[in-house]
Amino acid sequence: MSLEGLLARELELFEREHPRSRELAERAHESLLSGVPMPWMTRWPGGFPVFAAEAHGARFRDVDDHDYIDFCLGDTAAMTGHSPEPTVRAVAGQAERGITLMLPSEDALWVGQELARRFGLPRWQLGVTAPDANPVAIRRARELTGRPKGVVLNRWDHG
Repeated sequence: MSLEGLLARELELFEREHPRSRELAERAHESLLSGVPMPWMTRWPGGFPVFAAEAHGARFRDVDDHDYIDFCLGDTAAMTGHSPEPTVRAVAGQAERGITLMLPSEDALWVGQELARRFGLPRWQLGVTAPDANPVAIRRARELTGRPKGVVLNRWDHG
């Protein structure tokens, strides 16, 4: 069988085994640009992405009841695994006290002190997203180097 024939067979098998993901992918075009929540997902191999239903540890299950080992782990956001019990408890506890306050808290002070203790650098600034962290990193780099310009890589969050 030719390479094209093998690819066609695999794509047909994928479609047949993922009917719910296909249905959700079709519906997603009604409300999501290109039918996906994030731009990089437009480059998904095959005709549509797998839709996840739940994840625990290093595994996830899709909406078609297939189990997978997750080698991406949320692009490192879940580096210690999906839904570890201590994290679930900590997030639930914090949610009861407030999710995003946009003000300093005692927790932020503790994090700064712990980072200083662990890494030996006396002062820290926290950022929770690339759009939050990137401008700070660029400003600091310009301050330290004395250069007024930098290079930005297109299509990469952390460039």
